Amino acid sequence: MPTYSAQDLQAADRSWRINFINSLIGPKNLHVLITRSPTGLLNAAIFNSGLHIGSSPPYVGFLLRPTSVPRHTYENLLHYPYATLNAVTHAFYRQAHATHRKLPASQSELEVVGLETREVPDEDLPYLASSPLTARLHWVEEHLLTVNKTRLLIFAVEIVHVKAEPDPDGFLRLDGLDLVAGSGCDGYWTLHFMGRLPIQRSP
Repeated sequence: MPTYSAQDLQAADRSWRINFINSLIGPKNLHVLITRSPTGLLNAAIFNSGLHIGSSPPYVGFLLRPTSVPRHTYENLLHYPYATLNAVTHAFYRQAHATHRKLPASQSELEVVGLETREVPDEDLPYLASSPLTARLHWVEEHLLTVNKTRLLIFAVEIVHVKAEPDPDGFLRLDGLDLVAGSGCDGYWTLHFMGRLPIQRSP
């Protein structure tokens, strides 16, 4: 099989290298994070870097690229440390993809790309109307990775809304929600559930 050393990759064309490394890990679930600016404008940004951090209490994480250029999601969180997580489906993945555009802070990606939101009583941030899996997140800490100035943002999960009934043991079967996964900056995949295997426990 073809082999690529670190030296080969560093010597390759920059765009080729970015695409190669960005797609190396493979497809991951996609989410749109909605935050609010100090002026009340809603920002939407697509992420494929969601991580399970812990379940008791529940935490999730997202990787944020270096803030050497404007990152409206990060700037909004500094002002108001809450966001909504919205899983991306086949029905609106094209609009979700378009939220990666670099827009002025005075423009909302939701309006520009045509994503509708829904309000929930007693919650102050909206969700994407078409998303079947959403959650309210509270940003609680960050970790700056010294290797490349990427930030790991940690969120407490406060509320979850999901159009799927969990299995009796709590496992969520998400294959019926028509979710989409992403690889690299522009690759999109569908998900197929293969089944569950017994957990191997130590004797």
